[in-house]
Amino acid sequence: MNSKKWILKYIAISFIFCISIISFNYYEDRYSIFKNDYSEVAHEPNQNFVKMDFLIKKQHSFDSFIFGSSRVGHINPLGIENGNYYNMTYSEGLPYEHLSNIKLLIEKKIKIKNILIGLDDFSYEVNPLSHKQQPMRQPHYLTDINSMSELSFYMYYLFKRPSVSDTIKVVKQIVLDTTYPTFNYDIYKTGLPLVPLEKVNSIENNIKQHINDKKFMEPTRYVYVGDRIKETIKSIEEIVNLSKKYDFNLLIFINPIHKTTYLDTNFNNFQIFKNELVQLTDYYDFSGLNRITTNNYY
Repeated sequence: MNSKKWILKYIAISFIFCISIISFNYYEDRYSIFKNDYSEVAHEPNQNFVKMDFLIKKQHSFDSFIFGSSRVGHINPLGIENGNYYNMTYSEGLPYEHLSNIKLLIEKKIKIKNILIGLDDFSYEVNPLSHKQQPMRQPHYLTDINSMSELSFYMYYLFKRPSVSDTIKVVKQIVLDTTYPTFNYDIYKTGLPLVPLEKVNSIENNIKQHINDKKFMEPTRYVYVGDRIKETIKSIEEIVNLSKKYDFNLLIFINPIHKTTYLDTNFNNFQIFKNELVQLTDYYDFSGLNRITTNNYY
């Protein structure tokens, strides 16, 4: 009898614990998986999933797309005149993911007129499959690089163990009515992450301080897995072939890279990558030391 009571108590406690975890994750929704409004979010959403889900499930008139990492997030699609552009920027976006997303757009019969792809110094060094273990970068469950079902995808986020800091933050919000800074993402109109006006003004009002900020002395580094040049070139080659097969314009460019990060790059691998890339397609190269990348103001 005692063992039965113990089992029932264990089941009850486990049930309550699971419901608590699910409720917390749904309420917190750190990666904006369950939201419909992205105008005021506390954390960066999983833009890869959110944007693809919007494009394939909701009505829109976009026929041109800007793919790339967060570095292309400042390209305003409204300033490009040869199509109705949408900025697909997502964290650490890689060519293998762009290929998978383009194939899904084609599969869902989304009209494609133009595609712009911004490449980086890490595009051929980071393993895109590692993003499947990163909730902020998890690809859409309908892409060919994600083996999850729709149910398992959402369950992944509902049952994710909350961090201590997130738990404390939510408790403070509920109990103490504490407010935190929020970020705006224009998911339904441009795809742009919107930079708060106060942040822009803080730079404009303190230009000298901004230029002398110590953060510019440290290069941006990523979790590299080594040389993936062949795999990356293969992904880009498939995108080039799709552009020919489905008759859309393809423009590829290498993003400008701040001088400190650029000088920290493995130039031998970077040059090999560029040499392989030019065998496939022309491209614009904005990397290197120039008046933009050597000026901290920009």
